[in-house]
Amino acid sequence: MSAGAPGDGLPAATSVLAVCAHPDDESFGLGAVLTRFAVSGARVSMLCFTQGEASTLGLTDRPLGEVRREELAEAAAVLGVARVELLDYPDGGLPKVPLERLARNVATAADEVAADLLVVFDEGGITGHPDHVRATEAALEGAPLTPVLAWSLPREVADALNAEFGAGFVGRGADGVDLRLNVDRGIQRLAIACHASQATDNPVLRRRLELQGDAETLRWLRPPPATPSGDTAEARRRDVAAQWDPRYGAGGRVFTTEPSEALVELVSGLVPGRAVDLGAGEGRNSLWLARRGWRVVAVDASRVALDRLEAAAADEGLAVETVVADLTGYLDAEGLAGRRFDLALLAYVHPAPDERDALLETAARALAPGGHLLVVGHHRSALGRSGPPDPARLYTTDDLRRVVGVEVISLGERTGANDARDESTDVVLWARRPGEPTSAPAP
Repeated sequence: MSAGAPGDGLPAATSVLAVCAHPDDESFGLGAVLTRFAVSGARVSMLCFTQGEASTLGLTDRPLGEVRREELAEAAAVLGVARVELLDYPDGGLPKVPLERLARNVATAADEVAADLLVVFDEGGITGHPDHVRATEAALEGAPLTPVLAWSLPREVADALNAEFGAGFVGRGADGVDLRLNVDRGIQRLAIACHASQATDNPVLRRRLELQGDAETLRWLRPPPATPSGDTAEARRRDVAAQWDPRYGAGGRVFTTEPSEALVELVSGLVPGRAVDLGAGEGRNSLWLARRGWRVVAVDASRVALDRLEAAAADEGLAVETVVADLTGYLDAEGLAGRRFDLALLAYVHPAPDERDALLETAARALAPGGHLLVVGHHRSALGRSGPPDPARLYTTDDLRRVVGVEVISLGERTGANDARDESTDVVLWARRPGEPTSAPAP
């Protein structure tokens, strides 16, 4: 997925989660956009915070919340929405609900559907409705590592509606638009018609759709991370492999067979689950994890290193999955898209400073709710004794203090045996992704 200039079209996504305040927001507002995603092959899901029971447009004698729940299910089916989660927060009262509570709902829903994109109303709520604004805030807070795409109104459309109807629409100028989509309103109009209790022929909605025509405008509230293209990632992987393949192929081990001391100390008490070892090399840490029942994916740029790991695993009768990939782009590797791990390990991987944040964010994005992140690297004081000769590639605690999407459990310096079993000082980050585990541990 990549952000683009206006006119670039629909972003690529495999699992889209729409976060809305009310039943009908998915149709009156996001309908044409969600249909485009569904038609493209993405799995579209919806999280709706309220049942819309406070609407003053209700044209029914039945409990309005009950009616609107049924209408939402019908409209979602028309739009191609595969999954709907309807919560029961008070309609009109979302701003009074603690943001962290709403954010937890978003985090859980996003993880359950492995969302790689959230779709929301623009930050002004489009109509200025406080519930709309709060739903978008919750989406941004609840999934800090997931791109967020907002449906917006062109400023000229908002201005025209406000002048004609005395409404409070909030629009965006051309400089605030990232994408323009050509849309077919036919399916959206069918979905709108499902919300019969909401006076679907209301003149404001009719006029808005008329002014918008066959185009929707979107803006990134959180754009996708700037990841290298497939060609660039593969070129970078080959550069790294060219440095390491001769070392791994020269005979004898490059590093010790003993696992990282920090790994043993911090992970021994965890229930085994799914682990990804980034920069696994010959596999000392992957093998240790596999012996303890972890289901391990070992990722490295060097095929030679992973061949050694596979041979060692076979000798012990262990199952370790290996992936040859650039570490920053490994989540796009075949078979890994959408997979989440209970442990992500970066042991003695020292990227250039301009690549470090992207690598750490990639590691954090791979975590399931409740999953742990362990980063171990040579401290800058080890220059000349351990690690790369470039001091900028060595760590300080400040380099690891602000990893997005995880809560730091501990961060500090540790003196002990390093990856070559020499005495040196390392920096160790032990962090956890918020949330409760959603899958059973490995047997």
